[in-house]
Amino acid sequence: MSPIEHVISAAKSIAINGHTPSVALIKARVGKIPMPIIVQGLQQFKALPKSEWQTIADFVAPQHEVEATESPLLEPIMKHQQLMQQQINELLQRVALLEQQLNDKAL
Repeated sequence: MSPIEHVISAAKSIAINGHTPSVALIKARVGKIPMPIIVQGLQQFKALPKSEWQTIADFVAPQHEVEATESPLLEPIMKHQQLMQQQINELLQRVALLEQQLNDKAL
């Protein structure tokens, strides 16, 4: 999706949520897109009749890029998160086994 299409998509999302699209609201959603493109996209969106909104792609929030300087700081957190997820999965398996044992005894 091109930056202009991203802006138009954001404007559609704002309008569908009952607000009037503005440069500020769009900028808050799209992030690092230059202001002239935001203004141009907003103008194009306002020129579209409401009946043509369905042709506009749904808005998808941009992924935040992790800078190289942040990556080493995230590594221990990601490892800890993986360990926690593994423990959760093990606990879910144990709960399922216990439930199965209870069901077997109930029969």
